Amino acid sequence: MAIRTKDIITITIETVAFGGEGIGRAENIVVFVPFTAPGDVVEVEIREAKKRYLRGRVKNWITPSPDRVEPPCPYFRRCGGCHYQHIDYAKQIEMKRRQVSEAFERIGKFTAPPVEPGFPSPVPYGYRGKGEFHVERLRDGAYRIGFMDVTGSRLVDIERCAIMDESINEQLSFLRRPMHAPLRVDRYVIWSLTGKSEEKHVVRIVKGQEILVPFEGFFQANTNLTDGLVDTVMEFAGAGPGEAVLDLYCGSGLFPLFLAPVCRSLVGVEIDGEAVECARLNMKKHGIENAVFHEGDVREILEKEFSGGKAALDVVVLDPPRTGCEREVLDCVIGLHPSRIVYVSCDPATLARDARLLVDGGYSLITVRPVDMFPQTKHIEAVALLKKQ
Repeated sequence: MAIRTKDIITITIETVAFGGEGIGRAENIVVFVPFTAPGDVVEVEIREAKKRYLRGRVKNWITPSPDRVEPPCPYFRRCGGCHYQHIDYAKQIEMKRRQVSEAFERIGKFTAPPVEPGFPSPVPYGYRGKGEFHVERLRDGAYRIGFMDVTGSRLVDIERCAIMDESINEQLSFLRRPMHAPLRVDRYVIWSLTGKSEEKHVVRIVKGQEILVPFEGFFQANTNLTDGLVDTVMEFAGAGPGEAVLDLYCGSGLFPLFLAPVCRSLVGVEIDGEAVECARLNMKKHGIENAVFHEGDVREILEKEFSGGKAALDVVVLDPPRTGCEREVLDCVIGLHPSRIVYVSCDPATLARDARLLVDGGYSLITVRPVDMFPQTKHIEAVALLKKQ
């Protein structure tokens, strides 16, 4: 008999899918259940019944998983920011490694992909260096500040966020005081304090070096693991004194700041003008003279500056947005024949898709290292190394 909406079934959660939902099976149909852990035996009320899958919510815990822990945050399960606070951190690392591996198998069509064990964050809480808070003004002139709920439709008023750096929570607490002037915006950005500030920019410290970032710009979220991410990129790039490096989607020059001093020349490309301004200031500040930055669309600049073998390159670093690289960008990169490609990604699905195109274009996938920049959440950062065959 087919399972329908409102039915109650008992299942064992076998694994957790990329995106954060636990997976069990009933009558050979996949059942997705949020906030469950591998090994949970649960009674589930079906909320959505499709031909190929079911989706439900936990009605009753029968046997909890040995990997289940008590979430420290009172907003967990309501706030949409975290997905894994109920799972032991070591298990989260193991799950994310498997999710990366599955993406490479399913989407990239790689057999036994070379995915390393996950690189954990030194601290699983209090790691985020930037908070983007939603603000909702009330009729009486007061306001609520926090994050959107799990449905993405309502604001959860938050006094303290467990994954934010404590200096962000202190600033949030100040904003919430009744005597504070009301906020007139829908979104409010708070950066963690480094003890330094500039008028237009935010100062971050990476591997003991100061780096300027636009206030509204992007920077790696995990203040405790950005050093480790840079180390991974440096290790995979293996750039030497006689080599030329191209860094696409280079942002404010995070990787160039450390790559340029060890190579012959570096070119960075970035569409965000303020980030390019910061990248140039960062090089100047640290006395780096062999790095040049182009502002504009990556594909257009590749075609204009690098097509037709205008420049010989040894290493290409890619750090695109979540959507990955455009096909034309990958074709251009393949046409440049670098000996090594280092691809930094915050989405295993687009990384696996793009790695397949690079491999079909004459590269070998050497290794993939998951770097856990986002503990307690479904998000996964991974760095792949590809070498020219």
